[in-house]
Amino acid sequence: MDDPISGGRARPGGSAESDDEGGARRGVVRGALLAAMGAAVIAGSGPAAAWTGDPPDPVVVPVAQDPSPEGYPEPEEGAPALAVEAAVPEAEDGAEEGLEAVGEESAEAAAPKGVEAAVAYAVAHIGDPYALGGRGPHRWDCSGLVQEAYRRAGVRLPRIAADQYRATVRIPRSALRRGDLVFWSSDGRASGVHHVAIYLGGGRYLEAARPGTKVRISAFSRYSPNLYGRARPPAGR
Repeated sequence: MDDPISGGRARPGGSAESDDEGGARRGVVRGALLAAMGAAVIAGSGPAAAWTGDPPDPVVVPVAQDPSPEGYPEPEEGAPALAVEAAVPEAEDGAEEGLEAVGEESAEAAAPKGVEAAVAYAVAHIGDPYALGGRGPHRWDCSGLVQEAYRRAGVRLPRIAADQYRATVRIPRSALRRGDLVFWSSDGRASGVHHVAIYLGGGRYLEAARPGTKVRISAFSRYSPNLYGRARPPAGR
C-alpha cells in the first residue's frame, strides 16, 4: 500500500518506496518491454522473413542485343520485313564501267565500218588518265583522244574541240548514231564549244572529261551535250 506520508509504495517489511525509486523501476520495465517488441517486429518483418503470399513478378532488365551484320537489329518473328535500300554511289571512273556500257545493245543505227575503228580505239583507252593537252599514247584530253581515235578510222580532224565541231556535219540529237561526236557549248555555237566526246549509243558517250578523272563512259542523264556532229568520211568511202 502507499505510504501516506512519503507518497511511495510500501515495501514488504514495512519500509516505503520513494518516488525516484519507483520511477526508475518503471522505466526499466518499459525499456525491457519496448526491446522485446522491437525484436519481435524485426524478426517478423525483415528481409529474411518468410513470404506467405504469391511471389512478386520478376523484374526484367533489358539486355542490349548485338546488331546484325548489316547494322540493323533482327526483326521480331511475324513482324513485316524492313526494306533497307542501300545508297548507290555514282559509278567510279574506270575500264569496267566503260566495257559494260559498250556491250549494251541499242536500237540506234550502228556506226559505219570505218567509224567503228575509231570507237574501238577509244574504248581500248578507257581508264587512261586525263592530261590537259594530252594526245596519247596513254594520257589524253577530250579533243586529243577524239582526234587520235578518228585518225585510226582514216578521218583527219583538227586538234581543238571547237574546230572539230566546225569540221563535222551538223545533225540533230534525234539523228545520233554510234560513232558521232557530241559537244558542249557555253553559247550554243561553235565559238562556245569547250568539250567533245564520242557517242556510243543508248544515251552514252566516251570522254576524257577533266583533270583528276580517267577516260570513261558517261551518260546524257549525267552531263548532257547541246551540239551534235558527224565526221565526214574520207574521200572514196
